[in-house]
Amino acid sequence: MILGILGSAYADSVSRRVLELAAQRIRAAGAAYELLDLSVEFPGRHRIEDYDDPPPYSQTAAIRARIAGASGAVIATPVYHGSYSGLLKNALDHLTGDALADRPVGLIAAGGGPRGAGTACDQMRSVVRAMGGWAVPTHVASARGDFTPGRPLEELHIRMDRLVDELLSFRSARRAPAHLVSH
Repeated sequence: MILGILGSAYADSVSRRVLELAAQRIRAAGAAYELLDLSVEFPGRHRIEDYDDPPPYSQTAAIRARIAGASGAVIATPVYHGSYSGLLKNALDHLTGDALADRPVGLIAAGGGPRGAGTACDQMRSVVRAMGGWAVPTHVASARGDFTPGRPLEELHIRMDRLVDELLSFRSARRAPAHLVSH
């Protein structure tokens, strides 16, 4: 199962819309997909005292369980001041250092322009690596203009196809029997 992690609190955000494009492609490829909407499921601040030994029904325990059950993830965030959202940062800070170990992660950022969104993806790439994950090479940096009526979405679709292909390819390769994987 691929877990879509949405770091936007806005109901009609560009990051939500782009993540839904990823979800459609993941499902069309025959993979299971679930959305983890941080603004709905984990709206409060995580308690720092829960980090080492989270109570079973705490937000920290719940988010860790959701991520542990995923074979990969797609993280989507709006861009605020050149970085990813505080909502996403708060959630990521309560994961363990190996929370994404050996899992592929797709990165999506939506900002006022492609440079700010690309910078946020680069920052998330470092965080994914710090948690043992593998950020797929293609990220999707988008802006509201990608959804303007009359403007072709072709480039956005091409990048999304690449991101999902890389995500699912890594996931499949990770599951291949050892004798089939060349070294």
